[in-house]
This record gives sequence, C-alpha cells and structure tokens, in this order.
Amino acid sequence: MKRLLAAAALALVVVGGAGVAYAHTGDRPARRAAVRECLREARQSDEGAEDGAIRAAVKACLQEQGIELGRNLTPEQRDQAKACIENAKAAGGERPEVRATARSCMEAAGLVPPLTPEQQERRAELRSCVEAARAEHGGDHPAVHAAVRECMQA
Repeated sequence: MKRLLAAAALALVVVGGAGVAYAHTGDRPARRAAVRECLREARQSDEGAEDGAIRAAVKACLQEQGIELGRNLTPEQRDQAKACIENAKAAGGERPEVRATARSCMEAAGLVPPLTPEQQERRAELRSCVEAARAEHGGDHPAVHAAVRECMQA
C-alpha cells in the first residue's frame, strides 16, 4: 500500500514536473533531450545512487542549463492529488487501471497536463512489451527488464 502510494506520488511529481517544464516553451524536443542527457550523466556518475540523489543531480544539471523543472503543489493541490489516488485505489482493479483512474482525476483537477497522443501510444506500446516480457520470463526481474528494453527498441 505504501509502495503504491509512493510510486503514484513519484509518478505525479515526475509527470507533473516534466509536463510543467515542457509547457514553458515550445522547444520540447530540446528540453526532453536535456533531461535525458542529465539523467544519463547522473546515473553514470554514481551508479549505486538513491533515487533522491539522482533526482537532485538531474535538477542541478538542468538548472545549470537554465531549465526549470516542476512546481510545488499547494497543500490543497496535494490533498486533491491524494484524494484522487485514494479514490482510484478504492475503485479497485490492477495497477494500470488504478494509475489511469488517478491520472484522469488529476488531469481534471489541473494537477497534471493531459498526455499527448504520442505519449499515449508509447505507454500502450510499453504496457504490451511489459505484459509479453512478464509472460515469457515470469518473476525474473532482470530478464523482464532486458526484454522490455529490447522490445521498445525494436
């Protein structure tokens, strides 16, 4: 339960932060490339780093390039996001359904930007790759991860 809430909160921060960053200018591909490059550098510089340390390194790297990421949610917005997540969990279903329900609620509340058609297509492709990899490799996480990566590159 705590893991799911933490994962949903992290997804909210990442998606919301990235969405806000991209909304500031029309130069999304350049921003996206900068985020990917900073993330790659942060992971390479300290391979065993915690997520928080990587996030801080990426944020610092982007700020050096003049790119501002994210926004702080007000307490009311945080409460609304938590309510969306709790309502989605209460509705039941598998994780993808819970995430989709919570996201649609947060989009309606203006907490996260709506997904573009390209993002929706990529997510659908990723889901199908994950399902196929899990069916093939079961609980072998490294094998599933490698299979998903290979599927997405194909």
